[in-house]
Amino acid sequence: MSLHRSSAWPLSWAAAALIAYATLHPMTGWHWPDSHVFSWVLPKQPNELMDDVVANLLGYLPLGFILCLAHLRSRWQAPWAALRTLALCVALSYSLELLQFTVPGRVPSMSDWVLNSLGSAWGVLGAVTVHALGLVDAWHRLRERWFIPQAGHGLALLSLWPLGLLFPPPLPLGQGQLWPHLRIGLVELTRDTPWQAWLLPEDPLTLWSSVHAGGVASPWIDLVEVLTVAAGMLAPLCMACAVARPRVLRIAMLSGLVLIGVGMSALSSALNFGPVHAFSWVTTQAMAGLLLGAAAAVPMVAWRRRTCAALGVGVVLTLAVLIHLAPPDAYYAQTLQAWENGRFIRFHGLSRWFGILWPYVALAWLLGRWWGHEADTPVPWQA
Repeated sequence: MSLHRSSAWPLSWAAAALIAYATLHPMTGWHWPDSHVFSWVLPKQPNELMDDVVANLLGYLPLGFILCLAHLRSRWQAPWAALRTLALCVALSYSLELLQFTVPGRVPSMSDWVLNSLGSAWGVLGAVTVHALGLVDAWHRLRERWFIPQAGHGLALLSLWPLGLLFPPPLPLGQGQLWPHLRIGLVELTRDTPWQAWLLPEDPLTLWSSVHAGGVASPWIDLVEVLTVAAGMLAPLCMACAVARPRVLRIAMLSGLVLIGVGMSALSSALNFGPVHAFSWVTTQAMAGLLLGAAAAVPMVAWRRRTCAALGVGVVLTLAVLIHLAPPDAYYAQTLQAWENGRFIRFHGLSRWFGILWPYVALAWLLGRWWGHEADTPVPWQA
């Protein structure tokens, strides 16, 4: 089996999951349709909004492109890779359209399926073109020199990290606040059972505020904020040094990730509060944490990759603890309402779950790199 693990495969799975989540949102209230409503032949819609047309085309284009690249990187011949990718995308779109019969407020459509299939075909065409130009071969050779053979999932996680920053975190770069959502989910799951009393506060109306309440005394709040931001910045930097070979590449990746972290935080603030407030998140604590996280990554340029992975494990665990101790942002609830009820509904909560789950998936990958064996044998590539 090839030692190379292409990042195109995990990115393909992520793209398919995003499409499924967006297509079947909201994820509640599902019901089995009546026999006179369900049909294996998708219904035609009399009118199509231009926004829907563009969304259906562009939604499947990245999936077709990435999935076809994944097949090409797995040494499939270009025609078979294109046909298999197109068949999988068409089947996925058709299955999701059928499932929309069970989702309240969603209407399956023949035109949506056709547009989705056309978008995936464009993506496949782009991937085949890139392959014909020799860019896939060139990337493979560069990757052999730049990254370890097991870098595929790590590179995919680094690619997805900025998306989690789009949804406003409790603190800048502070991803991984899972417990509030887990507790509320458990409350719903244990409804009308004796176990629900263990999860509810004395006043059930204070559930939301109780799960988002900070767990540190006032004198330590500033320090917790600084360390949380620092850990949020340092976690992806540890991953970068755990996959990259040359020191020059490590320096470039560290610099790029810091700039991306700042840029995505600014973009998130601009989307929520307007362009003039793009840097409203920049406080003394946030800047101190950002500088501390970036400075802590500098020595890793010369460290062994396994050492960087071990440090990353500690950093992610620290982030997971601190983000649950951090005090809530005064505007956090207002921001959540803007995302859930306003113009950001188009994201369907996807960015939110990226930010919540990213540290824990990264932790699993870092543990694998810390405990696993690194193979340095180059893998031959045949186009």
